[in-house]
Amino acid sequence: MKFHRTRNLAVVSAVSAFALAISAFASQSSDAPGQLVAPTAAKREFATAAPAPASLLISAPIAAQQSATSVEPAASLFGANLSGAEARDGDALRPTYSDLQGYIDHFGFKLIRYPFIDSRMTPARINELRTLTEYARSRGVRMILDNHTYHWKSVQEQVAFWTTFARNFPDDGSIVLDLVNEPGGFNDPVVTNDWMQWIRDAKLVISGLRKNGINHPIAIQYPQWSASFRFDKAEPISRACESAGCAIDRDTNGPLDPLNRTYINAHRYWDKGSSGTNKICETTWGANSGLDTFAAQLRKRGLKGYVTEAAFGSSYGVDTTCTGIGQDAIADVKANSDVLLGITWWGGGRIWPESYHFKIEPAKATRFTAAIPAYTQLLLGQ
Repeated sequence: MKFHRTRNLAVVSAVSAFALAISAFASQSSDAPGQLVAPTAAKREFATAAPAPASLLISAPIAAQQSATSVEPAASLFGANLSGAEARDGDALRPTYSDLQGYIDHFGFKLIRYPFIDSRMTPARINELRTLTEYARSRGVRMILDNHTYHWKSVQEQVAFWTTFARNFPDDGSIVLDLVNEPGGFNDPVVTNDWMQWIRDAKLVISGLRKNGINHPIAIQYPQWSASFRFDKAEPISRACESAGCAIDRDTNGPLDPLNRTYINAHRYWDKGSSGTNKICETTWGANSGLDTFAAQLRKRGLKGYVTEAAFGSSYGVDTTCTGIGQDAIADVKANSDVLLGITWWGGGRIWPESYHFKIEPAKATRFTAAIPAYTQLLLGQ
């Protein structure tokens, strides 16, 4: 992809920082968390578990108090990305408790994706994040924790990070682990096909996490920017795989997930090239979101999934080229709730300037007091 929608949110590569991250965990960094408002009491729809003391952040899994129960919603969940913690130049504008509260209680989103950079997850930051996840959990809202680094690390590195990190959160379905955002950097000298390396490694990572007692739902992305329309290219058997669907079909080395709690995680932007850099939608195929095709491709394989990035307008309006496509996308998600468990729209968070063409919020000064914009209401599935 020549461009990417994050612009000034382009992420920091965390390849060389992984060891520093683990060291920071062990040394109990004194990095101060952002100012948070204490959560109010509320009815909990997920099983509850009190946050562990800071001294237990690495050694005691909070998930041990829960069993691996069903994590699939009865209907597709409509949600949003809350950006800021993944920003290249620092995460001072990462989501706060009040930001999350606004997205859940004011806007009414039922699913929140939280992009972050793994090397920044010090114990203090984990405690801060747990305050957010516990509030979402108290409101019956799932959170997807997205390692937004774009880099496919070794199996050992991925298992090590996610084992340590996931143990700080319950495995009752309130937390979904998004292993790597739009992964790239596949460089195995033996398995040279990116998709075949991806499926081999993915199974090893998931198996490793399950063996370590990590029972959380997992959302897994795939090569070629995790584009929903590239999930299955219907390659003939005579041709090497060029899609995740093909790799899943051809790799017969055991199940994707022994617990059957892993979901395919796709993205979809409708501008030319699907780069997410333009507010004008490509209408060559008419007002067709293509999400129904993606759903069918999952269904025939017995898979389920999430769409964790998509956008077709902003709180200030929707370009006429995108109106029909946006409506079709919402209809497709609803009509395929048996396999599309939810969607998190891109463009949420204080990090975005007023001019951003996918900005979910209204003007910053009145974002949680003004009337909910028509576009934001659409994103709620209304």
